[in-house]
Amino acid sequence: MNRYDPGMQRRGKATLYELMRKGAGDPAPSRPAGAGFSLGSGAIEPRRPWKAWAILGLLVAVAVVVTGIVLMRDRASNEQGPGGPPPSTVTPPATPKGAPASTPALSQAKPALPAAAAGDPRKAGLNYLVVMTGPTAASAELTTYLRSKGLDAWQVSGNNAGLSKVIVLPASTTGSDQAAETLKNEVKAVGRLWKAAKAGNPDLSDCYYEKYKG
Repeated sequence: MNRYDPGMQRRGKATLYELMRKGAGDPAPSRPAGAGFSLGSGAIEPRRPWKAWAILGLLVAVAVVVTGIVLMRDRASNEQGPGGPPPSTVTPPATPKGAPASTPALSQAKPALPAAAAGDPRKAGLNYLVVMTGPTAASAELTTYLRSKGLDAWQVSGNNAGLSKVIVLPASTTGSDQAAETLKNEVKAVGRLWKAAKAGNPDLSDCYYEKYKG
């Protein structure tokens, strides 16, 4: 049977006290340096302000790109103007259905014709393209200009005294066939050049076919 020994109790307490003092004097375990230690160990991860600056820089870059795109679109719309696209992109007026396209460049490509012979080339029953009816001097000037552009123009007498007509050959049996429409388009193309040559000149867009009765 074991006896209770107070000395043993005191020795046990002294030993525990010594152990506690010894433990208190030991150096604290060092924490791992740097960003590699775990948050689960009780350590607090140091703050990293560079992350906030990186995010801020990214947002600023995105804002700059978006602003540049908006400014480019505004500049393009201002260049076009409120009235529509630039003049270079405007589609030229369409030619009448069934008629080939005719431009001043096409008419200029024709060789110039010499002055018309004296007389009246018209024949009864045929339709002739009348370009202008006016004073003799103005009709003569227009006839010379049309012939310089390769059109077979003639100055003939008008319905009234003192007036002359300017016609362009060839004649047409109907005045509405394909060849007749082609000739009208060529005259209108040269007419735009005639109008630009001198202020007050008509553009010849009102030319028409008339049957000659003799």
